[in-house]
Amino acid sequence: IIVAKAASTLSIDAIASQTYTGAAISPTVVVKDGATTLTLTTDYTVAYTNNTNVGTATATVTGVGNYTGTKAQNFTIVAKAASTLSIDAIANQTYTGAALTPTVVVKDGSTTLILNTDYTVGYSNNTNVGTATATITGVGNYTGTKAQNFTIVAKAASTLSIDAIANQTFTG
Repeated sequence: IIVAKAASTLSIDAIASQTYTGAAISPTVVVKDGATTLTLTTDYTVAYTNNTNVGTATATVTGVGNYTGTKAQNFTIVAKAASTLSIDAIANQTYTGAALTPTVVVKDGSTTLILNTDYTVGYSNNTNVGTATATITGVGNYTGTKAQNFTIVAKAASTLSIDAIANQTFTG
């Protein structure tokens, strides 16, 4: 009687760190029986767990045909650089005398990200007329920073009110 070989005796090559994509990541695994590289679906199948977000993911190999049982190999999913994200243009802001904090729209491809889940935002030079900056900092599945400038324009004098001026006595 020839029995199937235990998958626990197989080796699985290290899986390189993968960068977060927003979708489940299923990297190719290389499974060996000694020096012999095995064939997917003929000798084994592979299933993945925790393979979407940043952290430790697992590829679990299950023996097929001449192999039986399972063996797991962990791999790491690392955060995506904020520099690869896009920040929609921020409309000109009108001077108010207070710090201006316009909403920013941050996207990873066509996916709109969520403030305080995927990024935080800070502002600088955002009170007076001129160029202001909104800087996002990646959180969770994103890392690093990216800046977007916006313009603060002068408030129109026609929007100001002038208090009544009391009558004045002629002084010559």
